Amino acid sequence: MLLLFSTIAYAEDVGKFTILSQNEIAPFEGVLFDPIATADIIVARSFTSEDCEIKINHEIDKKEAEFTIERETLNIRYKSLRDEYRLITEQKDLEIVQLKESLLKQSPNNNWWWVTGGAVVGTALTYGAYKVFNE
Repeated sequence: MLLLFSTIAYAEDVGKFTILSQNEIAPFEGVLFDPIATADIIVARSFTSEDCEIKINHEIDKKEAEFTIERETLNIRYKSLRDEYRLITEQKDLEIVQLKESLLKQSPNNNWWWVTGGAVVGTALTYGAYKVFNE
């Protein structure tokens, strides 16, 4: 808790700045910078800010490029899988048509034999049942 208050007290200290002429006494204890050093500090702060902005923009551009490449890769994969699915479906449809055609060729159309045979067998069974149960 004491550490918390000491930090707040420390944070209230605001840096002081004064411009002195040569051989003049400073009104406070501290570090005195000449105009060149002050200019260097100001420029360094500005440069650091611009450098940070450049690095941020570079990282954003890099992530954007990575995202674009990943999206294009996924689109290519999607298209290839879609084409593969379409090709397999077409092959299966052709296979079904060929199997139907071969089945029709192998089993001749003998429906009239089945109808005739069914009628003859049905009549014979009916006549036989009549004879057996009528006696």
